[in-house]
Amino acid sequence: MEYWGNAGNFFITALVSLVIIVDPLGNIFPFLALSSGFPPRTQRRLAFRACLSAFLILSGFLFLGQALLNYFGITIAAFQITGGLILFRIAFEMLEGQSPITRHYTSSSLDARDYRDISLVPLAVPLLSGPGAISTILVLSSRASRTMEIVVLFVSLALVLLSAYLAFCFATRLTSVLKETGVRLVTRLMGLILAALAVQFVLDGLRAAFKFLSS
Repeated sequence: MEYWGNAGNFFITALVSLVIIVDPLGNIFPFLALSSGFPPRTQRRLAFRACLSAFLILSGFLFLGQALLNYFGITIAAFQITGGLILFRIAFEMLEGQSPITRHYTSSSLDARDYRDISLVPLAVPLLSGPGAISTILVLSSRASRTMEIVVLFVSLALVLLSAYLAFCFATRLTSVLKETGVRLVTRLMGLILAALAVQFVLDGLRAAFKFLSS
């Protein structure tokens, strides 16, 4: 029971962290700006390719991230602290009402003609799988001590990117219901949760680096 309880807690942590940092709702505005003028079928195809590309990119960091850290001689504790600080900065910006990525890509500044393949750039990278998402995946995978937790993280990632795909497919309806003000309110609430998770990541890293803190 304890084994499944730990896996369940890790699933909730992973799912909440990824939902906040990938921000499917916040990214519907850039998606609509980039895909405006395309027929619905083409928009759905762009959404699918963007979410699939982001899923493959983040899955790569999930399964190869530990080897990458080992190659550069970076300890798990060091990356947990660094990742936590990066996420805390993002959380602080979210608390001010700014989306973690779309502050650089506002709907008024995006033009599909500026990009050769908008499903890859900027939708997949950096909107869905930017530095924050990559850091989150690496930190969570470093905390996974069992194979089951890696599987849980993989499933969480799949669910979040699926939710992003659905959000893009129903973007027009969602914007009519939520409006930009509603999304900013949700962004602030998610920023508070992300800030707490970021602090926890830093504390875990400090305990791992300085064993006496956990005694």
